Amino acid sequence: MKISYNWLKEYIRAIPSPVQLAEQLTMAGFEVEGIEAPGKDIKGVVIAQILSVEKHPNADRLSFCKVKTDKGVHSIVCGAKNMKAGDKVALALPGATLPKGIKIEKTKIRGVESEGMMCSEAELGLTPHVPPLEKGGHEGVGIMILPQDFPIGKNFTEATGLNDFIFNINVTPNRPDCLSIIGIAREIAAITGATVRSQKSGVRSKNAKRKTQHTKLPYVSIAEPSLCRRYAAQIIENVQIGPSPVWLKQRLEFLGFRAINNVVDATNYVMLEYGHPLHAFDYDLISGKQIVVRMAKENERLQTLDGIDRALTRDMLVIADKERPVALAGIMGGKGSEIRETTKNILLESAYFDPACVRRTSKALGISTESSYRFERGADIEGVAKALDRAARMIAALAGGNIADGAVDKYPRPHKPAAIKVRLSRINKLLGIDIKKKEVEDCLKRLSIACKATGSRQQTAWNVIPPAFRVDLLKEIDIIEEIARLYGYENIPAILPAAGLSTRKTKGADLLREKARDILINNGFLEAVNYSFLSPKFFEITTPDIKSGLALINPLTDEQSVMRQSLIPCLLQTLQYNLNYNNRDIKIFEIGKIFIPKGKETEERELVSGLISGLRYGEAWNTGREAADFYDIKGAAEQVLTGLGIDRYAFIPRGDIPFLHPGKAAVIEVSNRRLGIIGEIHPDAMQRLDIKQPVHIFELGMNAILIASHRKKRYASLPTYPTIVRDAAMIIDKEISFQEVYHFVKALDMKLLEEVNVFDVYYGEHIPQDKVSIALRFLYRSPDRTLTDEEVNSAHLAILKGLKDKFGIEIRGEEGGIK
Repeated sequence: MKISYNWLKEYIRAIPSPVQLAEQLTMAGFEVEGIEAPGKDIKGVVIAQILSVEKHPNADRLSFCKVKTDKGVHSIVCGAKNMKAGDKVALALPGATLPKGIKIEKTKIRGVESEGMMCSEAELGLTPHVPPLEKGGHEGVGIMILPQDFPIGKNFTEATGLNDFIFNINVTPNRPDCLSIIGIAREIAAITGATVRSQKSGVRSKNAKRKTQHTKLPYVSIAEPSLCRRYAAQIIENVQIGPSPVWLKQRLEFLGFRAINNVVDATNYVMLEYGHPLHAFDYDLISGKQIVVRMAKENERLQTLDGIDRALTRDMLVIADKERPVALAGIMGGKGSEIRETTKNILLESAYFDPACVRRTSKALGISTESSYRFERGADIEGVAKALDRAARMIAALAGGNIADGAVDKYPRPHKPAAIKVRLSRINKLLGIDIKKKEVEDCLKRLSIACKATGSRQQTAWNVIPPAFRVDLLKEIDIIEEIARLYGYENIPAILPAAGLSTRKTKGADLLREKARDILINNGFLEAVNYSFLSPKFFEITTPDIKSGLALINPLTDEQSVMRQSLIPCLLQTLQYNLNYNNRDIKIFEIGKIFIPKGKETEERELVSGLISGLRYGEAWNTGREAADFYDIKGAAEQVLTGLGIDRYAFIPRGDIPFLHPGKAAVIEVSNRRLGIIGEIHPDAMQRLDIKQPVHIFELGMNAILIASHRKKRYASLPTYPTIVRDAAMIIDKEISFQEVYHFVKALDMKLLEEVNVFDVYYGEHIPQDKVSIALRFLYRSPDRTLTDEEVNSAHLAILKGLKDKFGIEIRGEEGGIK
């Protein structure tokens, strides 16, 4: 918001300098984003009066003028044609400087001496701020003609008010009371301790008297008292519509408002001064001389002041006369009742409209005005009558009208401020200071907040009542914040709070999550963090029935319209993104939640998923270029399960998981309880995603892991005796998995057998087609002695015999490696 420093000076007796004021306002929470000085580049320009205008003796297009100032008569050569004897102008004397670095010197033009220059608006750099002040200026082309009441010889910037500073202040949304000159003046007074002058002292039309006459006032009805809590109106008759005086035009232009006419400009002036929007209707165009504040009818039409014909809905509040709407409440007036050159009688409106209602209508119609900007944030309901009276007096002074005796003021539910209890102990605790009772009361007084001390000596407290214009003060914490502002944020010491620090023991699901994350990262995986919603295209990879998904009502895009039911589609989406950037060797994982609809409820489950695709070891000179396969992802899943304290898990081959390769898919179980799935993504799915390299995944349920991992850890001392190794190559049916062999051997519970592993698998020559040759390595050890060959051979033969009896294996080579 733009604020005039000179205007502020009319309200503050001892105002700081512009730079100091900017710093103080910023420290108090009103950031000053910039300061403009409209007349800073104009020096040495004074008010002068033209005594005569003659033709230049040596040039047809030039004029020779005699111009009077307080220092005498000056000869001026000029090329403009719009001036005449008696006009007052802005004269730049020798030594004067103008915008863009122009310096004025005495010179000869076509043989005639010129002692300065009569200036145009453009030469003074005023075109963006000040329109032509009198006819003849032609928008900056020609001499700037000044009002006749400007004193000769006076400094031009002082006479025109250009010796001003315009502050650009960032007013936060919770402080609508400061969207005005008086509001900022109150803040300055509170910050500096100065006093605010009586508002009448700052009125340029202070000499105007209130003319009254007995006129029938309009009938006003409020059909929606919850949305319009107060409506006041005043009649002003026999006005003369015309241009505003120079001082008013300039003041509005400096603050970003376009001057229109004396009545509209007066309402804008009072809005800037008081912060309360007003609207003037042509009273003769109000049907039935009545005003009804009501909701619009569905598809009711209103042509607003901007010339747009708008269709209204029944949730929009309007100001209507007997027949039709004449204004959008708190936003914009209607074209049919606007102030025009022929207007004689005015109905002046001042009201309080519900902020939410104004905001809703403004957004629905795409209209944002200075009025709606203020009403949306909250106006001062107690300031309605003050602003109305101020505007009525000003219009009467500017337009020569007569103010009707009395005014309409419908106020169904008068404002009743609620008391807020504020405790001194709470103030000091929150701010970390030791502020005294007297200091608090001084802050409240400067903020115009009424207070009454309550409580006891041990517990000092106050019942405070904020003024009506402070719509942001609702709770104790709001009052404490205001006290902190006036006390000075810079005066609050920067001390670290006394807080005991303690570490939180991670356990349960949190511990499993962190362990799983560490295991995967240590195995070369990178963690991915994806949105919980994805596109139907990826959703259908793992869940073909899109209707079973939880669809968003208002998705940002179709690519994020369904809540996920698996982490695998998200990892595939991440893979596809990387492949598009030629990043082909990928090892990623994600730990996150999925969302399963259960009737009207939604069940959330936490999963951990991993994905491997591309080369096993990536691009490197000292590694092979083998592609990652099923056993790489199986190894990663085993690392997670083992690291989380789960053993005796089983990989059960399954060919009915639709998005996995039927020959390379399995369900992971422990004690017949499903933990998750593992496998290679089905080629059909890869084709749909245009991914041309194999992709292997696993997915585990964190809750199932948590249940399966509830066992105590067992620790053993490091072995001191050596192992004895026996290898055995055997021919076995292809349908028999090593997992079955492994579990059978473990179930024999051989005390001396420490470990058994596969170290070779062979298909081909000399092996039947329905058979496979596998080589197992058995490690034997005793914790308390060195084993003999006889002991090891005895245990080894027992294991091989058991395998023959169970699976019908055929031992190859020496008898199972027995020595």
